[in-house]
Amino acid sequence: MSISIDRANLPGSGAPKITYKSVTLWTRADLMIPLKQNLKQQVSSMYGPVTYTREGRAIEFEIPIYGFWNALAVLFPSYLLAGIHGARIFGSSDTPMTIVARNGDQIVLNNVQLVAVSNLKLKANEQIFSGNAKFVALIGNNLSPATANSYYTITTNAVYAEGDFPQANFKSLAWTGAWGSRTGFTSILTQDGWDVDWQIKFMSPDDLVDGIGPVDKFFDSCQPKVSAIVVGPTLAELDAGVDFQGTNAAVGADIAGDSDSLILTDGTSTITIAKASMVETGIVFAPGKKRIAKTTWQGTLGFTTGAPNAMASVA
Repeated sequence: MSISIDRANLPGSGAPKITYKSVTLWTRADLMIPLKQNLKQQVSSMYGPVTYTREGRAIEFEIPIYGFWNALAVLFPSYLLAGIHGARIFGSSDTPMTIVARNGDQIVLNNVQLVAVSNLKLKANEQIFSGNAKFVALIGNNLSPATANSYYTITTNAVYAEGDFPQANFKSLAWTGAWGSRTGFTSILTQDGWDVDWQIKFMSPDDLVDGIGPVDKFFDSCQPKVSAIVVGPTLAELDAGVDFQGTNAAVGADIAGDSDSLILTDGTSTITIAKASMVETGIVFAPGKKRIAKTTWQGTLGFTTGAPNAMASVA
């Protein structure tokens, strides 16, 4: 048997240009959009497992964002950083995302929202986005799964046009921190940069409609956590800040009772955790290592006249 292939029939390859909410997003690594069925096994008493039926589905994917500090309202949306517990996030109209390669291979996802902000690494020579931004694409508004292009449309030979690549907004500088106006914490340096984990959660299950599947998601919480091997505070200052023992250390005490804003900056940009409490530090006894171990702050929810405040802000 002779096997051959016409190279003209090979699917294209190439990096993506992403257009979402009128901005262009670029990636630092590969992007894959999974088209995966959600199946339920059907069992008979006589024969056991017989077949599978299709359940409602969503397209969940992650984008390794290139390190541009722009489009902040898109990458750090208020419905996550200042989200309302139990609120839907998809709204009444669809928000599409277009992903296209130079050769014209393109997929347009009908109805997309960001559901997890990328974790950050605030360190010299490291791209600022250390994790992946997670998105979910659901069925388009007023469409059925049995309708063509109800989730997405794939085309070839689409028109590719260059998008803005704003390298002036690239971030890879060292960041310092300030935890309120506490002695020893007004200009915190680090050994290896700051790690920011946004810890965003949604309620389970999603907003479901029988015969269609998930049509929205309910926001639960955003409780950011920030960690670093800090340089600057003394052992006594860290001991006082962590509240492991002493005035604020009673079992059952609210950690927010000893909290301050934690502000991180590289001199031009800022990340603010509105109400942060130190929950972990440590003392290292070893040659060739710093005395202070990783120190962690946990964000908590603050209130003004009974209304919840934003957990964090970026600028």
